[in-house]
Formats: sequence, C-alpha cells, structure tokens
Amino acid sequence: MKKAYLLLFLIAQSVLIFADNSSLYHRLDSAINNREQYARIKETEINKLKSSISLTTDDNIKLRIYNEIANKYYAFVYDSAMAYVEKGIRLSEKLHNQHYYFINKTHIALLFGSRGFYSEAKNILEKLDTTKMDRKALFSYYYSFYKLYIFWQSYSKGNEFAALYGSEKIIYIKKAIAVTDRNTPMYDYLMGEYCSYGLKDFEKSSYYYNRVLKNTTVVDRLHATASYALALGYHERKDFHQYERYLIIAAITDISCPVKENVALQDLAMYLYDKGDNDLETAQRYIQISMEDAIFYNNRLRIFEISTKLPVILKTYQDKVSRQNRTQKIALVYITLLMLGLLTAIIFIIRQNGQLSLKRMELSKNNNKLTELNEQLHTLNEQLIDTNRKREGLAKLYIDLCAKYIDRLGRYQTLVKRKIKANQVNELLSTISSTKLSEEDAATFMNRFDKAFLDLYPTFVTEINQLLQPGQKMEISTSRTMSTELRIFALIRLGVKESSEIAGLLFYSPQTIYNYRSSVKNRAICRETFENDVQQLCITDA
Repeated sequence: MKKAYLLLFLIAQSVLIFADNSSLYHRLDSAINNREQYARIKETEINKLKSSISLTTDDNIKLRIYNEIANKYYAFVYDSAMAYVEKGIRLSEKLHNQHYYFINKTHIALLFGSRGFYSEAKNILEKLDTTKMDRKALFSYYYSFYKLYIFWQSYSKGNEFAALYGSEKIIYIKKAIAVTDRNTPMYDYLMGEYCSYGLKDFEKSSYYYNRVLKNTTVVDRLHATASYALALGYHERKDFHQYERYLIIAAITDISCPVKENVALQDLAMYLYDKGDNDLETAQRYIQISMEDAIFYNNRLRIFEISTKLPVILKTYQDKVSRQNRTQKIALVYITLLMLGLLTAIIFIIRQNGQLSLKRMELSKNNNKLTELNEQLHTLNEQLIDTNRKREGLAKLYIDLCAKYIDRLGRYQTLVKRKIKANQVNELLSTISSTKLSEEDAATFMNRFDKAFLDLYPTFVTEINQLLQPGQKMEISTSRTMSTELRIFALIRLGVKESSEIAGLLFYSPQTIYNYRSSVKNRAICRETFENDVQQLCITDA
C-alpha cells in the first residue's frame, strides 16, 4: 500500500512544471503535512542498507555500502553522515583503498562546510594529493571545493570576501565539469551553474537547468537545486511569478527527498512576507519549519540566516493578531449593545396588552436573533482562546531560540579554546571572552524565563502547591527565582512534555530531569494525573 501511495505521488509530482502557482501551493502544503512519512521512507531505505552490511564479508562491498549510507544521510542527519564517513575512512585505510579514502575525505570536507567550518574543510581538501585520484574521486574533490565556496560566499554576503569566494567557486565549477560525464543531470547542472555565474547568461543556464528538471524526479536533490537556481535567475530578471513558482517546486522537492538543508522554503517565506498581510500566516508557518529543520541538522549558516528573518515575521504576525483582537473587542461592544437593545424590545413586547398572538411571534423572532448573536459571541470567545494559545506558542518558541543560542555560544567558546591550543592565537585572540560566558548567559536566560513565566502566570506556584501533599510545598526565593523543579513543571505547563526537550532547555541530562519529575510526582496528592493537572493550572491567568 505504501509503495502504491509513493508511486502515485511521484506521478503527480512529475507534472509540477505544468501546474499553476495556486496548485503548487496545495502540493507544498500536502508535502509539509507528510514530512514525517517521507522521513520514515528514507529511514527505511537506510536501515535496509545497514542490514545488508552484516550479510557480506567482503570489505570492499562494505566500503560501497558505507558510502551509500553517508550520501543518504547528507543534509538529513549530520551526525549519522559523519559517523559512516569516518567508518569508510578507517576501512579504506585498512584496505589501502585510495578511491574510497579520497571519496570519504571529500565527504568530511563537504559536511564541515555545511556546518560552517569553512577553514577546516579547506584544510582537509588542500592536504589531499590529486595526482593519486581516479576520475570519480577528482569529481568529488572539485565538487566539494565548489560547494564549500558556495557556503563561504553565502556566509560572507555583503563583505569584501564574497567576490573572492565567488571567483574560486567558478574555478572549481570548471574543474568539476572537466571530469563529469556528459549526458548526465550533474553535467547539465554544473553547466547551468557555469553559465549563470561565469558567463552571466540566463538563457543558456536556464536551458541546462531545465534539462536537469526533465531528467530527474522530485525525490532527487539535484531536482531541488536546479529549481532553486532557476528561481534565483528569474528573481534577477524581476520575473517574480516564475521566481515564486520555482521556489515552490524546490521546496516541495526538498521535503520529498527529504533533506533538512532547505533554503528554498526560507526564501519563499520571506517572499510571502513581502507580499503583505494576506500571506503573513503562511510565511510565519514556512519560516518556523525552516528553523526547525536547520536546528535539527545543526546548520549554523541557515540558523544565522533564519534568525535575522524570523523575528521580523513574528513581530508583524503579532501586530496582525493584535489588530484582529482590537476588531474582535469592538465587535463584542456592538454585540453587547445589540443585546441590550433586544432586551429592551423584549421588555416592551412583554408589557403590551393586545394582539397576544402577534406579540408571541415577534418574541419568537427576537429570541432566534438572540440565539444567533450568542452563537457569534461563542465563536468570538473561541477565537480569543485560540489567540492566547498562539501567544503561548510564541513564548515557547522564544524560550527555545534563547536556549539554542546559549548552546551555540558554548560550542563557539569550545572551538576558540581548541584553536588556541593549536597555537592559532593571533587569529582568535580578539574573540576570546570569559570561560564562564555560557554559564552567565544561561543564568541570565533562567532569570528572564522565571520573570516572564511568573508575570504570565502569577498564581502558578500557589496552584501547583495545592496539588502537593501537606508539608511538601515548593517555594520561590525573595528575588522571584524559581527552583529547578518549578522550572521543569513551568515548561510542562507551556506544553514542553518530553524530558529530552526539557533537558535541552535547562541544561541538564534527560535522566536528571526524569529524577526531578519523579521526585515531585511522588509528593503529589494524585500521582497518576499530576502532570495533566499541572497543564490545566492558571487557566484564568492565560
């Protein structure tokens, strides 16, 4: 059944190029709704490859399988891709297999480049001896250099180094083309890149990119990169209809592959944001998905790019919600006035002495109108509740982003220390800061979280203590600082339920979080329903 579903989907997606933009948006939303299923399909394929390793005793076959697994994990799960590349290096060194040794070394450089470790990636590639490489290894070498300079140029956008990296990119495009087999989608794609960046010829580049789209499917990542390249070309020509169209196709392909390195959805979100209020909610949803994927893959370049765009979209979205709230409040005032008018009419009708049957009919009509107004009021109340839920969702997103940045700063300090130990002092001396920076930022984050949460739910501590046995109550300090136990259940109140997620936010291990949760639940009046009861606290505050 799953195979039949996938086949039907691929057939439908193969005609994407002929669909209009409205239809493409429906396909994109459908692909987003099926993200988890695409991920499961890819994981199933990878697991089959993993299972085949134990079925062979031929180490050369194992090398090939390791390479296939690493390629499937690339842009999907960074740590897993790196693990299988390292396995390939160790085995190729043991077998003295130069082909797979060079292939895996270039893979490591490409993975480093995708994470933002550009200098490290360049150092790995420069140490390789190209005179000992076969044609495929040479292609992988030049292609990795080309991708590295794409990442580097994107990161350096707006400064004096961007042009230098752009020139290096063109050099390695030409070298990769020289060792690429003709009549393959990769050759057409690289020719498209060269015509676009080297020759500045949109007509020629679009010809090659369209050949790629013709000869690939939506489960081929080259399909996505060619679509995205076409979108950028149309954007330069200010053909925004075609720009939007190919961005959507690229985003659909990224999700269908699936990969977590998907710049097309991010750019589409900003395009919709620029269009105005009618597309603001969709833009907010797309940019959030892009941020989730970037954090999942731990792509520092994408996280940096999105972090500059997400607050702008969120603020505009909040302003829109605020305007809707004001409109709803005005509507409630009008409804109240109408209800008062209806009550006055009902009283007047009741006091009438004649024409009893007519009065009853009029009263029935007025009662029907009153029922309709009550239904409208109920609908408006539900909308207000939904607005509050969104507010809590935004608070959770803000907390998550803050925690991720603290983590990122900690890893950056670690990187700085490692480079100092490697005697790269002059390069990094200006960026060295206090070794306690991450701890201080974490403490600042905790204090701000405590204040924000207690301002939002001032009765939370009192209400959670009512769920505990006598003598087991939790207190907050005079400085309004919550204990670790209170923070854990504050996050549960906000909807963060998994111990692993809570551990990431509070900088503890999942086991420590589990122990805290168990300790507090053991002190609860009703242990079985305690955490569900916590989620229902402070309803009036919300």
